[in-house]
Amino acid sequence: MSTRTRVRVPASTANLGPGFDALSMALAVYLEVEVQTGAPDDKVRVRASGVDAGKMPSGSDNLIVRVLDRVAAHRGRSFRPALLRVTNQIPLARGMGSSSTAIIAGISCYEILAGEELSEDEVFGYALEFEPHPDNLAAAVYGGLTISAMRDDGKPVVSRVEVAAGIRPVLVIPEFELSTEKARSALPQNYSRADAVFNVQRSALVVDAMIAGKWHLLPEAMKDRLHQPYRAGLIPGLEQALSFRCEGLVAAALSGAGPTVLALAMADAAESVGAGIAGVFERNGVRASVKVSEIDTFGRVFS
Repeated sequence: MSTRTRVRVPASTANLGPGFDALSMALAVYLEVEVQTGAPDDKVRVRASGVDAGKMPSGSDNLIVRVLDRVAAHRGRSFRPALLRVTNQIPLARGMGSSSTAIIAGISCYEILAGEELSEDEVFGYALEFEPHPDNLAAAVYGGLTISAMRDDGKPVVSRVEVAAGIRPVLVIPEFELSTEKARSALPQNYSRADAVFNVQRSALVVDAMIAGKWHLLPEAMKDRLHQPYRAGLIPGLEQALSFRCEGLVAAALSGAGPTVLALAMADAAESVGAGIAGVFERNGVRASVKVSEIDTFGRVFS
């Protein structure tokens, strides 16, 4: 007799301008996996639907399955055949944390199949084998706005905070993929002290502004010198999109490694803000779609 259990994991937007590899915020855009045991096969298989489903492998090379298999091997476990029914809302390779979401989903699928609840250290320990930066991972696990740092022993320190009400995340998603590896390769090996100080100052301001609802601080606070200027050459129209201004737009930043742009907008202006930034991309020869979202406050949820 088959059993069905689900996990839902949110997408995320990282950096928020100056918070490079430190800040991330969960989005109400989800990857959901239904785990069905007793599948008619001798392996774990994936049946995907939704956004970019055709790009998702159905077998052992699927990232969710790779993570599940790795955790099971670490813990000396094996499972009966299972079917993972994946329903996806997250565009792949667009700077919305799709890989981190899949990694957390894979660990969660292990927990479902094993009937075992892993500790926070165990979840992040396994996740970091696939993704060396904890920012998107933290938002996928906890929801809300997360601040992450790596200790000298390689373990993450994560703090989660609530974002004040009043703004909505607007995602302007160019219709081309950009791998994190390619986006990272555009960055310099060293930075000036002035640029480092610039980002440290603004990262602190971003956190305060988001917690306290001091939206007037965000246009300055979300400026960045560590990654956006160097990635602009990979994303036509990015500089113009980040400098775009209209009524109801609070601030904008590159979402993760890009190419998606995150805009924070007043709730009643979210649609028009998204259309305005999409128009900037269009004028630079890039088609882009708009998704008005919410901030996810739950993180991964089992049901």
